Amino acid sequence: MKPTIAVHFQYGSATHTGWFRTINEDRSLLRVGQTVKGVPYAAAALADGIGGSEDGAQASELAIRRLKEWLDDAKVPALLSTGDSLTRLEREAEAWFLTVHQELVEIGRGSGGRLGTTLTLLLLTDAVYFIAHVGDCRIYRLSPTGRCKRLTRDHTWVSAQVRRGRMSARRARSHPKRNVLLHSLGMGEQPEVYIRSGYYAPGTLFLLSSDGFHDRFLPRSIAALLCTANGKGSDLQEMCDLLLTKALQRKSDDNISVVLLKPVSGRKNAKERLRLQCGLWLHRLYRSGRKLLSSLSSG
Repeated sequence: MKPTIAVHFQYGSATHTGWFRTINEDRSLLRVGQTVKGVPYAAAALADGIGGSEDGAQASELAIRRLKEWLDDAKVPALLSTGDSLTRLEREAEAWFLTVHQELVEIGRGSGGRLGTTLTLLLLTDAVYFIAHVGDCRIYRLSPTGRCKRLTRDHTWVSAQVRRGRMSARRARSHPKRNVLLHSLGMGEQPEVYIRSGYYAPGTLFLLSSDGFHDRFLPRSIAALLCTANGKGSDLQEMCDLLLTKALQRKSDDNISVVLLKPVSGRKNAKERLRLQCGLWLHRLYRSGRKLLSSLSSG
């Protein structure tokens, strides 16, 4: 398949039920468009249904369908064009995630069951990335210099133990509770929506993956695979197919999904990039201050 380039982005995606599943509960989305000011943007998302049945597939399908509707709403392209876009987008995205959570809860109650899914969203526009995330799908970023970094935090029991210093990352990878989720959409209490934003340089490669993929590899192996995917002239669709094959070779026992997204042009010069980074630092300072005030008022 030829490289797929739409607006200013190259991308690819692939999914498989895995060796031991009969239903694929993973759903993905790729979308490119323009803000109301004509600036290109891209959206990529992964949802991994919970439950090992058609209920999980129904939940992930609904989450992606609602996401498409939200992106089609003129509000999102408008938000991406405002001076305080990150602050407003953060509020809107968190509220939207909680709305989808409540809808899944109510559908489950009405049917006498429980519908749950993870959901991980990545937005790219004008050299800025924005992430909203619940669950254990992941987003990795590979810089043009070859540095690989995970941008999301797993909402799993073992991940919480690792962060608290109670378990090593090595032990977490094989722990019996490694797939136990603390936050999801449609199940349990109101989820904690993980929000992150930052700057990306031209040529940065982003990977979204479900746990059926990244649970098969050590971090350094994922970094090596992404370096290969980011090689000169690489076809991202072919690379997605290759990543899928690598996971299947490692006998993945879950659904496997990967999405690659890469901006292929950058509009910012050095001065504009510095101004943008300063704006991001100020936004992070504002977020930190807001969280501190919230914790003080609740305490």
